[in-house]
Amino acid sequence: MGEFDLAYWLFEPKVWIILGIVLIIADVFLGYTFFVLPIGVAALLIAGLIFAQGKLWFGDTVIFETWHDVGLWFAVLSVVSIGLLKMLARRWIKDQPDINEY
Repeated sequence: MGEFDLAYWLFEPKVWIILGIVLIIADVFLGYTFFVLPIGVAALLIAGLIFAQGKLWFGDTVIFETWHDVGLWFAVLSVVSIGLLKMLARRWIKDQPDINEY
């Protein structure tokens, strides 16, 4: 694999950690919009899964064979984290009193 090969960089957990941290920091500076926070969380999860696969924590099970698998898992984890964050936000908002009730 070449030095600038996309598949090489997608299988590096450090790249996903950097992407996740940058997205989470960007969300903080956007001001509680939670726009890119779930995507940053998904990037950190992908970093953990790639690291675990490299250390053979899953045994002989291979989760990521190609860069397509990494992209698919990233997309799925992004959607799942968006759904979970939305569910938690609704639960938190429901517990807060409405300022418009007099």
